[in-house]
Amino acid sequence: MIKKQQKWIALFVALTFMWLLQVSAMPVAAAGTSEQVGVASAEQGPDFYEAAGHKAAPPPKKSILPYVLIGVGVVAVAAVLILVVFKTSYDITGTWDFVFSKGSDIENNNIVFTGTKASGNFQSMDVQADFGPYTVDGKNVTMTFTLYPEIQCSGQFTGKNTMTGTLNDEGDLWNWTAERSMASPAAKPVPTAQAKRFPR
Repeated sequence: MIKKQQKWIALFVALTFMWLLQVSAMPVAAAGTSEQVGVASAEQGPDFYEAAGHKAAPPPKKSILPYVLIGVGVVAVAAVLILVVFKTSYDITGTWDFVFSKGSDIENNNIVFTGTKASGNFQSMDVQADFGPYTVDGKNVTMTFTLYPEIQCSGQFTGKNTMTGTLNDEGDLWNWTAERSMASPAAKPVPTAQAKRFPR
């Protein structure tokens, strides 16, 4: 009799255990609204781990390489403009044909510049007394007459082979233009010994 009841007891215990498992898996009703919200927010859904494992991959980071290349290109163009366009190296050395003008008065003078692109000495091929040092700063040219320091002569390059400027002889203002001479210095006349102001 006891052995027969053991089978029913075992069956009852098994069914009870299974029922408890099912009940424990069911959500418990909340006592109030505030508790419901708290439980719902804290509770992980049944597919929480699955969703966590299949999260969308973050968008790929944008490469900075295009921006670096653009920056390098801009710097390269700026360097070319500065070195080639804005910093053109003008060479004043050689013989130049000067034309001085003041109203209807016009004077011609051939001047030879010897030295470097930045500084040196000039000598008139027409008037022996017209000589002195010169300086070149970018486009700007300054000539100082050794025998006539009161004369202010300055100008600038308008091209590699052309210049323009002014000569101020104590208020006596002359404009001048100069063009590089294609003739060799040997073909020019020897400066005369005449000592005169420049220009006449």
